[in-house]
Amino acid sequence: MLLLGVLAIFATVLFVRHPPNDLLASPFSPEPARDSAASVRALQSAFGASGDVRLQLRLPGEHFDFPIQPDTLQERSEYQWLKASDSTPVVPFRPLVGTSVASPERPGFYRLSVARPTGRHIVDSLLVGVMVPFSSKLGSSLNGYRIGSYRWERSHEETAPPAGFVEVYAENAELPVSTHFKLGDFLTHDGQERWPRYVALDVRILDKVELVLRYLGSRDHDIPMDVHSGFRTPYHNLRVPRAAGDSRHQYGDAADLAIDADGDGKVTFSDGIAVAHAVEMVERDYPELVGGLGIYGNRGGAAYVHIDVRGTKKRWRG
Repeated sequence: MLLLGVLAIFATVLFVRHPPNDLLASPFSPEPARDSAASVRALQSAFGASGDVRLQLRLPGEHFDFPIQPDTLQERSEYQWLKASDSTPVVPFRPLVGTSVASPERPGFYRLSVARPTGRHIVDSLLVGVMVPFSSKLGSSLNGYRIGSYRWERSHEETAPPAGFVEVYAENAELPVSTHFKLGDFLTHDGQERWPRYVALDVRILDKVELVLRYLGSRDHDIPMDVHSGFRTPYHNLRVPRAAGDSRHQYGDAADLAIDADGDGKVTFSDGIAVAHAVEMVERDYPELVGGLGIYGNRGGAAYVHIDVRGTKKRWRG
């Protein structure tokens, strides 16, 4: 079978990463305590199908419905945005009509504070990241960071560009964006030693990989993993051997991962089978996350798995 042929690979040592959970003023928790009179709870759907996503991305000033449990709100409620790093308010309180809010105007990471007659509550289980709009890119650069040109910019293809880029500084690169990933995992490995850097990121890839890890048993035991590649700028993608000209990495919806499924310190043939089987199970159960699966490597060298959410099913061996 094609799938078995794709999986006929071996790999060697990989690095273990444990994203920190203490960067924010409050640790992540999917739900505040239900018996708290002041609690304002986020909808479970806000955390993705996996329940492990902790980030939503918005454009500056975008109006959207913040995923709050309606029954935790009261009349005359107001909302305010706080910096994720130190809970400093960035705007005055505004009336909260239903669950409709407007994101902050400046790029960065924020948490929502809700004021009600009975008290105030910070929704600390979910971050909102405000992106820099794609239109802010001038030529091949954004704020001095070299991004390059997308193929559709050169050939006028129909492919839609990323809506925007997440602005990353040294102090927020360690920010956890899901249970097993931090923001810095998706930075382009292009040697641009400067800040800020910029990342295109589709949170669906976080959700899909978290589901893959869950299907592999991450709730029961640690699964060593290393992110080989997340976002790639078009400039860097041109310099990656054998990279597709319109690689999904450029759009932020792909990740190359070395996953030690059984946790024995090395990636083996059985690890490859387990990862690919988990991807198939995720796409069966969550068709909205369908995408590509590619296995790279050989029996004598390191191996990694490409996973993306391009919207169509594709399988290959690199």
